Amino acid sequence: MNIRVRQLWAPVLSTFLISVAVQFVALRVPQLPPWVFFTRNGVSIVLAPLWILALPFIGALGAWISLRAGGNTRDRLLTALGSAWLNGAILTLGVPLSMIIERHFSLSIKLTAYIVYMIAWCLVPAVLLALGALPWLGRKATMRARGATGL
Repeated sequence: MNIRVRQLWAPVLSTFLISVAVQFVALRVPQLPPWVFFTRNGVSIVLAPLWILALPFIGALGAWISLRAGGNTRDRLLTALGSAWLNGAILTLGVPLSMIIERHFSLSIKLTAYIVYMIAWCLVPAVLLALGALPWLGRKATMRARGATGL
C-alpha cells in the first residue's frame, strides 16, 4: 500500500464511514430524539445528539490511526477532519446538481440550505473532530509513537 494511502486516505475513509454509521444509528435511537431546526424560509436541519457527542472520539480515532501509520501532524489533522471535509465536498457537489434537478425550489432556498448544512454538517463537526484530535497532534504524541514502533 502506498504510504500516502496508509497515512491519510485509508484513515480518512475509515473515520468517514464510522461517522456515517454512528449518525445512522444515532438517528434511530428512540430515547434521544434528533434535534430539528428550521430557518425562516422553511429549510430544516436534523442533528443527532449522539453523533455530536461521538465526533471528538471519531476525530481522535482518525488522528491516532494516522499517527500509528507514521503520518505527520498535517496528515493527522487532515485525517481527523476528513469526515467534515468529505461532507462539505458532497454538499458542494450537490448544490449544482440540485439547481439542475430541482427546478421548483427557488435559488434563495437552495443557497440557504447550502449555508445551513455547511455550518451544521461541516463547520461544527470540524471543530468537534479537531478537539478530539488535539492529544494526537503534538510533538509528544509523535515521540511516543516513534518510541513504541521503534522508528
